[in-house]
Amino acid sequence: MVEVSVGQLARASLAISMAVSLTALLLAFLKPQAHMILASTAISITFPLTVYIPFLTGLKSGSPSKGLRGLSSYYFNKTSEVQLSRCSGVSAGSGLGSSNPKDIIDFLVKLSREEPVPSSGMMFTHSYETGDPVLRDLARKAFELYMDKTMLDFTVYPSLVKLERDVVSFVARLMGGGESTAGTFTYGGTESIILAVKAARDFFKSRNPDLVPEIILPYTAHPAFVKAAVYLGLKPALVPVNLESFKVDLNAVQERVSRRTAMIVGSAPNYPVGVVDDIRGLSDIALDRNVWLHVDACIGGFVLPFFKDLGEPIPDFNFKVDGVYSISVDLHKYGYTPKGASVILYKDRSLRKYQFFAYSRWPGYPLVNTVTLSTRSAGPLAASWAVIKYLGYDGYLKLSSKILNAKKRLVEGIKAVGLKILGSPESSIIAFTSEEISVAQLSLSMKRRGWIIQVQPGSIHLGFPQSIHLTISPIHEGLVDAFLRDLRESVEEVRSNPFKISVEDLVKVAGIRASLSELVEKLGLSREVIVEDETLLLISEAIRMLPPDFVETMLVEVVNEIVF
Repeated sequence: MVEVSVGQLARASLAISMAVSLTALLLAFLKPQAHMILASTAISITFPLTVYIPFLTGLKSGSPSKGLRGLSSYYFNKTSEVQLSRCSGVSAGSGLGSSNPKDIIDFLVKLSREEPVPSSGMMFTHSYETGDPVLRDLARKAFELYMDKTMLDFTVYPSLVKLERDVVSFVARLMGGGESTAGTFTYGGTESIILAVKAARDFFKSRNPDLVPEIILPYTAHPAFVKAAVYLGLKPALVPVNLESFKVDLNAVQERVSRRTAMIVGSAPNYPVGVVDDIRGLSDIALDRNVWLHVDACIGGFVLPFFKDLGEPIPDFNFKVDGVYSISVDLHKYGYTPKGASVILYKDRSLRKYQFFAYSRWPGYPLVNTVTLSTRSAGPLAASWAVIKYLGYDGYLKLSSKILNAKKRLVEGIKAVGLKILGSPESSIIAFTSEEISVAQLSLSMKRRGWIIQVQPGSIHLGFPQSIHLTISPIHEGLVDAFLRDLRESVEEVRSNPFKISVEDLVKVAGIRASLSELVEKLGLSREVIVEDETLLLISEAIRMLPPDFVETMLVEVVNEIVF
């Protein structure tokens, strides 16, 4: 068993409350008038530690003597020690005191030396790698050729109109679009989603000016939809999913639809598990209630059509389903283009206009924005066009065949070592869990062997299990055997040396009262924070146990006060 000191438990548990209270404590010390903030801080420190952790620990284990397994959120994807530093700017003190171009590049190389290399094939998250150096070089050259051209004014650079039309047309055909289908190139899936939500909102408001619009989405939908709702003044209405299939519960959607519903969302597939929602079922509801249906195919748009042509039983999810109004598709995922490339599509051109913005009531030039940003580099668009021209349908089909082959072997090998695949994923994503070992600890064991995989901590409040997420790329076809060998070794390692947390130690930590200086010392907080693997497991377990709203507050404070 991995031994965990009370000091490590203290750092982990105090990190939860410190994230929320650090700002208030600092203000209280710097500004005497902030005594009210200090008082609330004391509550935020003691309440989560003395109430949430012991209560939820007992709830989970059923007996204080059983203890808990640790989980790791592994949010930072770095080496065994995670170093976070504030950005202090370019200065002599930061190690960059020269205007020599070579020194600047050398500094950037040194700065990123310990980070994962996307082209290595060792990453199963945040990377979509073909293993084709010609494609990579082509994309970079096209990007560089257009990087200084702005997409703000197409009358200045008319070539951009052709490039965008070609890219959108290719994606529209993949999505079963017809002559009336229209779309726009965006800088990413989140922007595509925000624009779709804006279009649906404005379409709804044109018919229901006095109602506050709502957006219905499953718990597995991408958080970008909730972000869009918050930004644009819609009320998000989350509905459950079946915890065996991880598909949206159609009955829950049917019950939630009202005259305030502006949009229903389905995923093809969802990111956490890789399963496709019942889009036809959602379409039937949307058509019956005359509601806008959006399909999020950001991660599946360049995979699912090719899987289907390779003989896989892919359910209908695109514009061939009558009720679908809009679809988001990312190019910088399985389109294999540089980051900052996506497309938002509408079944009819009349719907797209609701995403546009125009303004002429000022002394300057008349402004019309088709997307969120005004000035933006045309580099991602040119690179996307070049990659699509290079690969074409046949190229994407071959790459999808590599993914499918890798996926089938991975699923078989993961099951063989006693791990459970979540749902029945139709796409290029799989997620697996275990009732016997901590898959969070498993991820750390795999990390020590060089693999970058993503832990999904789950939530006892929402019923989601902890799991490991794998995004499978074409390059992984040649690395499956090595991955599965390391996975087998890591599973045995975790089984023979499990990481456990005793409730008694958590209760001891919960009783700690510390001054600001003691908290900083225990957590190692300064301009640099070192977080050990064991501490990550402890923090993640607390995150899994705490209510989601508390976790969200904590994450904002951590990023705002410590990371940047």
